[in-house]
Amino acid sequence: MRPTTARPVRPRTRLVVWVVTLATVALGVTAVAPAAARPDINRKVAAASDDLAAASKAVTRAAAALDLARVQLPAAEQALAAANARLTAAQQAATRATRVQVAATAAAEAAQQRLEDAQARIADMNLQIGALVRAVYTQGPYTELAAILSSSTPSEFADRLEAIRAVSRSQNRTLLELQAAKADLALASLQAEQSRAKAADAQQAATAALAVAADSARSAQAAKARVAAIVASRAAALKVAARERAAVKKQYDALRAEQRRLAALDRGPGGFTGVPSGNLIWPVPGSGLVGGVGWRVHPVYGYKSCHTGVDIHAGYGTPIHSAANGRVIAVISGGAYGLHTLVSHGGGITTMYAHQSRTAVRVGQIVRQGQVIGYAGATGWATGPHLHFEVHVNGVPYDPLGWFGSPRVPVPCWTA
Repeated sequence: MRPTTARPVRPRTRLVVWVVTLATVALGVTAVAPAAARPDINRKVAAASDDLAAASKAVTRAAAALDLARVQLPAAEQALAAANARLTAAQQAATRATRVQVAATAAAEAAQQRLEDAQARIADMNLQIGALVRAVYTQGPYTELAAILSSSTPSEFADRLEAIRAVSRSQNRTLLELQAAKADLALASLQAEQSRAKAADAQQAATAALAVAADSARSAQAAKARVAAIVASRAAALKVAARERAAVKKQYDALRAEQRRLAALDRGPGGFTGVPSGNLIWPVPGSGLVGGVGWRVHPVYGYKSCHTGVDIHAGYGTPIHSAANGRVIAVISGGAYGLHTLVSHGGGITTMYAHQSRTAVRVGQIVRQGQVIGYAGATGWATGPHLHFEVHVNGVPYDPLGWFGSPRVPVPCWTA
């Protein structure tokens, strides 16, 4: 008499498997789902089951956030690392460009100074040459010769001749220096122009590098914010999951305790002592399965519980029929199974009908096979209206399909 850890209703593939299982044992199901109804089984499968393995919406969102964080965080961290690397490279490039710009500017200033120095020298030499030209023009071209011829002694003649020669050599040097200064001026002018061009290029490169660095910094900041948002989302999801975990564990423990209590009740006094009706009949004629027996695993926390019965499609208020002659040994309201009824059929066999909206029998009442004992609903832990149906033999839950063509074996996951 154990509840079931029905998962949140899953995509229909799992449900169809159960329908196929039911269809493959057609001989046993003929009493359950008439041949005329069998083609419509797939259509009648409902998306409702025992809600014992479902995750709350908050936990589902938290799990989704954690999954998303696991997927997105590595990429975001890589993007952050790449952005930081680009930022570092851009900053280094900007620093190098700035150094080049400073050096180029200094070189341009030095070249400009050389140019100005050369221009000053040339101006000075032009003054000297201008004075010489004016003197020659004023004194006439034979002034030096007259000075030599007017000498009174040979010694004075030699001195005046040497003086004239010295002046001539000085004038020649001045002219040569003027030519050299003009050459220096041309070179300095070219170097100054080149230095100014190089400084302009360096400034442009530095400006571009700084712009790249600024873009990289913004990209790195955005990547950092993305990582922070993902980490915050993950932290919030973990907080929700931690808060809900204890509640989920408590629910599973409560289910297990209810299963044990029903097993003890099933083995107690007050069982059916009348004439057995033979085989069992399907409690909701013509309806198909929503889910079968077996382990139910919580989709987030992994807690496992044993689903000890089958879930049968039944709309709200659908009549539920006793599977065989028997005595009602319990009508219980509350807990995982909501409003549920236990009927003893003799020979150690008991059936249970859970999640009823209302009952049609009382404890101790004798019922006949096929008699309406209640009506389908969604009381207890259920995602929607349906019937949770169990068959017990001496307190041990068996797969109900064992009475409808499948092997008649205990529920595989059951342990007393």
